[in-house]
Amino acid sequence: MVKYLFIILLILEITGCAPSHFVKPLEHKQHAITGSFGGVLTKVPGVATIPIPNTSLGYGYGLKPKTTIYGNWYTTAAIFGVFQLDVGATQGLWQNSKKTMGVSISPSFNFMVDVYEKNTRLWPQLDANYYLDYFSKEKKDRLNKNHFYVGISNWFELQGTKAHAQKQTNHIIFSPQIGHIFERGKWNYTLEVKFMAPYASNQNIVVDYVSPFGKYGGMGTFFGITYKL
Repeated sequence: MVKYLFIILLILEITGCAPSHFVKPLEHKQHAITGSFGGVLTKVPGVATIPIPNTSLGYGYGLKPKTTIYGNWYTTAAIFGVFQLDVGATQGLWQNSKKTMGVSISPSFNFMVDVYEKNTRLWPQLDANYYLDYFSKEKKDRLNKNHFYVGISNWFELQGTKAHAQKQTNHIIFSPQIGHIFERGKWNYTLEVKFMAPYASNQNIVVDYVSPFGKYGGMGTFFGITYKL
């Protein structure tokens, strides 16, 4: 059991991943509460192939018509003694005249502290997404919408060395993503697939990642819920 707890903790520290936050900016002065579940698909010996169960709780606010600020606390990491928090903003860059498609960017900072070893890490992150709205339908007292999006997520590694004093060779972790948002009135449901570092070898590491690219990268699956106030 201790071995598997160590593996889970290590995965949390080296991936710390979550679905995209607020692909579309919130309305001006709108509040939102969010939650997410999911992670990199991993083969657990004697169990199954499952996504590492990273969970998070968050909050967002429409600071301006095209600007949303947010923060997220990672609850699974906390269970294993890692305080993990991200703070950032989503900025709308372009939208067509019908407001059915657009482009946004989301700069953020991911901060982790191992409460047992007192190690701290900081990762800047920059996401960019293109979204497309389709199939809007009035239903009773709510408006149902669907949003498709595709984008990229970039983590920036600031440390010069990695585990066992090895030289850090990947200072930018590039991960394409594709997702879908089901907007049902005040409730939004998000499904996302993220292709984690598809150019980096996944061999000779402590976990057995599942990847459509064989010996390279990993694939993460995520489910998110947002409630708009």
